[in-house]
Amino acid sequence: MKNIFRPFSILLLISVFVLSSFNMCRKENVDNPIDKVERNVVIYGMVDDEDTFSKVMVDYLGDHPYTQITYKRFSDFDEYEKLILNELAEGEGPDIFAMPNSWFVKNRKKLVPMPESEGTSDDFKTIFVDVATQDLVMTDDNGIERAYGIPLYVDTLALYYNKDHFEDRLPGVGKPSPTWSGIKGNVISLMKEGEDEIAVSGIAMGNVEGLLRPVDVLYALMIQHGVVFYDGLMKEAIFADSNEYAASDALEFYSSFADPRQRHYGWDDDIAADYLMGDVTAFVSGKVSMMFGFANDYDLILSQRKIAKTKGVDVVEEAVIKVAPFPQIYDPKDSTKKRDTLAVYDAFAVARTSEYSEEAWRILGYLADKDTQANYFELTNKPSGLRSLIAQQKLHPTYGVFAEQTGYAESFPVLDVSLFYDWFSQAIELTNDGEQPRTGLKQVQDKVQEMLPDAGLRVPINIEYYEKKADGEDVSDMEI
Repeated sequence: MKNIFRPFSILLLISVFVLSSFNMCRKENVDNPIDKVERNVVIYGMVDDEDTFSKVMVDYLGDHPYTQITYKRFSDFDEYEKLILNELAEGEGPDIFAMPNSWFVKNRKKLVPMPESEGTSDDFKTIFVDVATQDLVMTDDNGIERAYGIPLYVDTLALYYNKDHFEDRLPGVGKPSPTWSGIKGNVISLMKEGEDEIAVSGIAMGNVEGLLRPVDVLYALMIQHGVVFYDGLMKEAIFADSNEYAASDALEFYSSFADPRQRHYGWDDDIAADYLMGDVTAFVSGKVSMMFGFANDYDLILSQRKIAKTKGVDVVEEAVIKVAPFPQIYDPKDSTKKRDTLAVYDAFAVARTSEYSEEAWRILGYLADKDTQANYFELTNKPSGLRSLIAQQKLHPTYGVFAEQTGYAESFPVLDVSLFYDWFSQAIELTNDGEQPRTGLKQVQDKVQEMLPDAGLRVPINIEYYEKKADGEDVSDMEI
């Protein structure tokens, strides 16, 4: 399989640029008659700016001199899906557009699946990491497994930490524990009490206010606890009740870091309120030792460090900002259980309304090529979803952790990113206020259930796979 993909998109139009291969000094590919037909392929995206995307597409356009690409970059995430749906309903819109990985299940029927000329679902599974298969390979209306998109990158949730704090307070290890039980001990050791407040917090975790990734951390914990989010056909939301209320255990554990009664307590709304950008500014100013984020958040951390410094805030040296894998329930060195963290990424898909679906999939295939993705990593520092690039990219001193985690990261279908964030945030806040964790989760589950009948979700899910995985059984030979 040689053709496919690229990431994120949204509504408020920032800019448009046109790439035309007529300007490239490359030899025309005359083997395929389609290359003799002039066409303009429209692509919607959000993550990458025009300069980056033009650099990614240079070789393709040089080999396809009759193709012109119009790339439109958007910035308003909440409105992006509405724009796409409205345009597709009117028979318009882009030929190719990017979607978050969690959107593919509900939008399958709006897409053109990968043609056999580009590869099969088995090819896809061989080439891409498992989470991409879970998100992007689905059964079509004829019961045939097809790929509906392919990632140019896969981002994963990890743990940023202050190396100096660990060398000062925990010189015997010098880095965060690989397990959650060890993280609690780290937090206790790293905490520094002030006269009337916490001088240095061990970890930014436990509530919602002032945190960069609170709901994402909760999602990852729910995945680690073996939560099954929906029944096999996604007709029912079951996460509040599944696996002996595992979601409640995950939420209770998360909120415990903001519970003053716990020894590992160390974060509250007052700490976040003291800083320009909550945990990010607290982290770069040395007031918190650990915070969670994706690879894509590293630039944000550095930019906030620069902003804080210009405002007269004492900041840590860039060299002490390090990355550790997302903590696990069981020690990876001793346990046979699979590791888990959350995967969040965009994938390009081909719209059913496209006049150039064959050409569009050829473009996506180019974007999925190993050389293209290696170049994209060099340009953006976003780890690839290709298995063949993990060994190389995991050696990167900053982004290597994120690259290595792509092999075992997980996700689940999110029907509405903003609504889910708000609802799970409310569940966290209710738990912080003393309610039982299941109270808030049941409220979220009821709201999600109301969305399911209108979501058009009838894609079979192998529930046995997730149940066995949650029990720590070997599922490597099972179909997802």
